[in-house]
Amino acid sequence: MATRSTTYAAGIAVILALTPVAASAGPVDSNTALASNGGGCYPPPIVQTSVFDQLPAVNPEWAPVVNGSSPLSVPVIVHGTAVESHVSRDDFPAGHVTFDQNTELQLDAADASFLASGNYFAPNLHDGKPTLELEWETGSYPAWAWAGEGDRVVALGRWIFDCGHPSPIPGLKQGTTIPCLSDADAPAGVPCIGAVFNYRSEMHPPQAVAVIRSGGTAMLRDAGRAVPVTRADVYVSADGGGAGDACVVTHKTSLNAILGAPCFPLRAPLALLPPGAAAPLNSRDFSFDVPLPAVNGGTDPILEVIGRPTPAFGTTPVTPQLRVVPRLDGANPHYEVTVLMTQPVGSRMPTGFAATMLAGWQRSPASPLVHLRVTLDGISVNNPLKPTNLPVTIPPGWKMEAELNGAWQEVGGLDGIGAGSTGLTVPIAASYDVFLPRDQTLNLHADAASIGCIDTLFGHSLLDDLIRFGFVPTNPATFNPAVQLGSVCLLAGAEVSAGSIDVSFGAPTWGVSDSAYQLTSSTGAFSLSFRIERVEDTD
Repeated sequence: MATRSTTYAAGIAVILALTPVAASAGPVDSNTALASNGGGCYPPPIVQTSVFDQLPAVNPEWAPVVNGSSPLSVPVIVHGTAVESHVSRDDFPAGHVTFDQNTELQLDAADASFLASGNYFAPNLHDGKPTLELEWETGSYPAWAWAGEGDRVVALGRWIFDCGHPSPIPGLKQGTTIPCLSDADAPAGVPCIGAVFNYRSEMHPPQAVAVIRSGGTAMLRDAGRAVPVTRADVYVSADGGGAGDACVVTHKTSLNAILGAPCFPLRAPLALLPPGAAAPLNSRDFSFDVPLPAVNGGTDPILEVIGRPTPAFGTTPVTPQLRVVPRLDGANPHYEVTVLMTQPVGSRMPTGFAATMLAGWQRSPASPLVHLRVTLDGISVNNPLKPTNLPVTIPPGWKMEAELNGAWQEVGGLDGIGAGSTGLTVPIAASYDVFLPRDQTLNLHADAASIGCIDTLFGHSLLDDLIRFGFVPTNPATFNPAVQLGSVCLLAGAEVSAGSIDVSFGAPTWGVSDSAYQLTSSTGAFSLSFRIERVEDTD
């Protein structure tokens, strides 16, 4: 969950029968997310006098759309187009190991019923349209598999309500003009009438994603030169991070249980519960289509599969078999690909899958391409964004993500940036090789942020973090001061955006130069040095 600007910020007793979930005919009513209506979300009080008054909204932070009172759910599959892709900078640490990667999907019309009424709430719209957000922790979801804007996405995973963002429209206490969110609001015992909650439905986390990228080129196995291809980056894993862990998303019945829940390190992935073949990870296969590019005169079609390390959660990796069915007749030739997660390999079930697939024509008319190499050499720190006037420690380090024409990388080497780093030039090592059709532009995007005190809170219980800020469980007088320091760490010590860089280069040079570029970010906090070289032309 990425925290948005708003004032509302054990064991499993119910085992859900794992049967397919069908979407309803229209948007799901977001009010059905409420525990009082059979769901799993709990509203905060309308009047908040303590930071703890916000805890109901994250207890749990996410609940299944169907049978929300149980953390177990049946995975659903959705299809759509990515309209935004970014890494969150402000997730609630107690429910995460790392920050989330967020992808907003414009769903296909056939899947629009996976949206909830809250997705249509005006503040939740994306460019005036409802979207379904995919969220998966960056520590669990590798950058090569992240979507870029315009990519086709097929995703299988947990269909949930984002309980942490109720976006409510208050009702009134029956017979009064007193606003309320629930019957529990004062005056207690008087029903709350007319409150509307705008929880968004999300897929959070997925357990399988296929990102299908059109318009690219690559060197196929036997083509001898770069040819147009459709690229599919596929990732299947049981590691859902905090939002995919049974301990994290199970409702706790007391403040002590919320504070001290022993969830970390994570050891109860919901994708593996209940254990065995009925576990969501192995309850259904993952299918998607990889279209062949439109090439007049293309022959000898091929789907090349480039394997990557198979994910596994605390066990020996087991790679599933693939079923590939060519559908080459008709106006839209493509390959039907199925990752056979339900089929044992030997005596064991598959643990995950990771691969890049390239669909193309090995024999086709020569395409006018240019081979470019983009190298990110370093950044100059203009403002390290490390406040020195806080009562909590701000750790050194920045983080950065770069994207070139939809392909993402996490950029390392920035861990040493501290309060005294103004004017420092930090070398980095990130590069891209791309065969670009000559009618396309080269688009480079980079985001950076200074890590904050908030980054030190991830992967720990609230109690562990409070103890770090001076709380002694045997001394109640230490509780409030620790809470105050923790609040400073969470809010004033949040990550600070260093801004972004967006630049495009078109024909005839695509930015190729003997000199390096030095561009300053949107906030002025850093300048990025990079080079663009022409490696070779393919005619």
